[in-house]
Amino acid sequence: MVANLALAASPGNAGEEWATRVAGRYDVQARDDAPDPEWDDYLTGVTGNHHVQSSLWGQVNRCLGWRAARLIATCGRTITAGAQVLFRPLSDEAAVGYVPNGPVFATDDPALRRALFSELSSLAQRHRIQFLIVQPPANAMGWVHELPELGFKESAAKLGLTATVLLDLSLDLDAILSQMRARTRYNVRLSSRSGIRVREGAADDLDTYYQLLVTTSRRQRFAIHPKCYFADMWRFLAPAGHLKLFLAEYQGEVVSAQLAVAFGDTVVNKLSVWSGAQSAGKPNEALQWHAICWARSHGYRYLDLEGIDPRAAAAVLGGHPLPPDLQQSFSLFKLGFGGTTLLLPGTYDHIYDQPMRAFYDLILAHAGAFSLGA
Repeated sequence: MVANLALAASPGNAGEEWATRVAGRYDVQARDDAPDPEWDDYLTGVTGNHHVQSSLWGQVNRCLGWRAARLIATCGRTITAGAQVLFRPLSDEAAVGYVPNGPVFATDDPALRRALFSELSSLAQRHRIQFLIVQPPANAMGWVHELPELGFKESAAKLGLTATVLLDLSLDLDAILSQMRARTRYNVRLSSRSGIRVREGAADDLDTYYQLLVTTSRRQRFAIHPKCYFADMWRFLAPAGHLKLFLAEYQGEVVSAQLAVAFGDTVVNKLSVWSGAQSAGKPNEALQWHAICWARSHGYRYLDLEGIDPRAAAAVLGGHPLPPDLQQSFSLFKLGFGGTTLLLPGTYDHIYDQPMRAFYDLILAHAGAFSLGA
């Protein structure tokens, strides 16, 4: 049972909208999309954290038309749980909301989970969110089964990634190399002899990165975000050391590049791009190996290659060969670096306007996938 007790906003909580007492011992505060260092600091130290739940990431997504609101549960002065909701309007009267890799809990308390999801409903009402999609964090497998009881059902919406490869950087470099497939290990070593050089980029290199992104998107036929998205990524993440740009060059020409987000104990390969040139020199292997070495030397525990086809992950975990259409793919490239293959929780949705349930199900059934682009 959730008891709603209004609490006065305190000067120390900028952007706070309202607060309630839940589950007898927790206070839940709702905050708007202003930068929130207290929440971000909590995230960097809790299991299951991810940069997409940070207030900084909320700022990045403003360029795409999203706004952010957060629920933060505290016990005394200690944050114990929370969720950042990204939302944007569908019309004057309705909005869609998305909780990527959340909610995040520091304690395994079923009463707190129920209370926080109840408060999510209140937040959805305040922001006219009729369609709320949640993708739980990687460590939520123990409570995902509770979501149907909380009003959520498995969603046809395809938003966040559902499979990835995680490298353990506590190993020494020789051990990391030994876990790679023989061909990948050979290519990494070949790249060091081929004249490919990798350097760390600065803000002035974003134009070069974006040009490579456009080239890559045309070759591989995928949509890309506008340039402002990457400019804001640099603006909000780089000053605190959360964003790195690595560029692989051959004779002074940039041929591939990677944006990496460093948050908590993990560096995430956010997006790698390639001109298509100098394939014999293996610039992409050189780029990834440099990112591995950089992350390890800077004390990070994991490197997340962020995103492989879930069919590839299922094949690896089942001890089967990859499907034929994935034999020459980015998934095979990433799997070549070894590490742990993970299947992640999928998406769940809650339609607060039940007459709209059939409408959304019909749209998703015909579309096959629904992308919010956050």
